Amino acid sequence: MKKIVLAFLLLMGGLSVQAQTYQPVTSKNKTYLETVKGLSYTYKNGIITLKNNGKYNLGTVSIIASSKTDADLFGIALFEDGLEKGQTVQATVYFTTGKDNHEIPLKTIDQNSLIFSFDKAVRAVN
Repeated sequence: MKKIVLAFLLLMGGLSVQAQTYQPVTSKNKTYLETVKGLSYTYKNGIITLKNNGKYNLGTVSIIASSKTDADLFGIALFEDGLEKGQTVQATVYFTTGKDNHEIPLKTIDQNSLIFSFDKAVRAVN
């Protein structure tokens, strides 16, 4: 009986793992690659958590979202207040479509089909 329950829990865990996709950085710019090196982020329920484990204090970072199922969907999270080395911050992702500029409620979005990537990362002026 214990084995059946354990197998069921593992199966459910495997099914719930299907989630968002985080695209790697594709830029060839060496300065940009050094700037984003050490940055990591996670998404959960409309909030992006960004952690700076890199070598630089950052001035502005933006992370964009698109969807595998809705080509018109666009989302962005802006971190404009700066991010020091070792700091973790959170920002809300704002979703719109190409059809209009109105914000879309989070409950209408298929969050499992989201694709996230860095849009911009700028070092802070010291």
